[in-house]
Amino acid sequence: MGIKQFGKKVIFNMSAGLSDILYRRPYFDPESKSRVRSEDKLLHLDLVITEYCTRKCRDCSNLMQYYECPKHLTSEDVIRDLGRLLECFSIGELKILGGEPFVNQSVLIDVLHYLSGEAGGRVDRINIITNGTVIPDNDCIDAMKAEPKVEVSFSNYGKVSSRQDECVELCKDNGIRYAVIDASYDWHDFGRPVKYLESWDFLERQYKHCYNRKSCNTLYRGGFYACPRQAHGIHLGLLPDAKNEYVDLYDPAYTDKEGLRRAVLGVVRRKEHITACRFCIIGKHIHVPRGIQLESGKVRED
Repeated sequence: MGIKQFGKKVIFNMSAGLSDILYRRPYFDPESKSRVRSEDKLLHLDLVITEYCTRKCRDCSNLMQYYECPKHLTSEDVIRDLGRLLECFSIGELKILGGEPFVNQSVLIDVLHYLSGEAGGRVDRINIITNGTVIPDNDCIDAMKAEPKVEVSFSNYGKVSSRQDECVELCKDNGIRYAVIDASYDWHDFGRPVKYLESWDFLERQYKHCYNRKSCNTLYRGGFYACPRQAHGIHLGLLPDAKNEYVDLYDPAYTDKEGLRRAVLGVVRRKEHITACRFCIIGKHIHVPRGIQLESGKVRED
């Protein structure tokens, strides 16, 4: 570890609040005006293509560790949902993830072809989020090479990301842009999906500064959600299904594109915390080591 990386790690672990300001920057939100004023563009969108993951991280904020019977989403469903949203909005950054997206490569390839063809021009950047455990096959590599907007982001859990170096070399050899996250940083602890007895003021502050609701609005199984924890928590039955806090893209109440567009903007611009915030403690700024694996598939009980 270099001196610069060591210094950052010391500061990060020295003070949760200070490090959050310096590195997560929840109080500095340069996109706030764009988020509120933009009528026909989503700045960020997480697109879930699978519930399968090759790792079982104890502290996964998206709750993937709770899937006992994960499923792949189909190309038909994913592209239909994305197309429905693209009828109303363009997208600044589209993050394609799971789970681990490279375990569902056929759907990933179909989505990339769709974004290069029919949906061309509607998405500015495509970011594939991987834990570096699966090698993409030749067809997948070709699909990524064919779309210059693609970047592969390696979450980098150290030794847990067992094939990351191979994947990075593949990206280099094939001219695919990539980024590797600094593994020296700890994670923020979102807590288990249980109801925490926090004050209204805490929940409002936590929601206001949460980077997930700013940068991780999620498209999943026909729904548009404020964040991935809300999306997966509801689907898993771990969080209350507060139907007025997310958008069902196929609700018959949306008789035209304008109605759907306004509903989605309502989620993006919402000021009051959502029910899922009561099942989250990111606002406490507790840090945990990244990528700790569960033993025997058991979720944390502490």
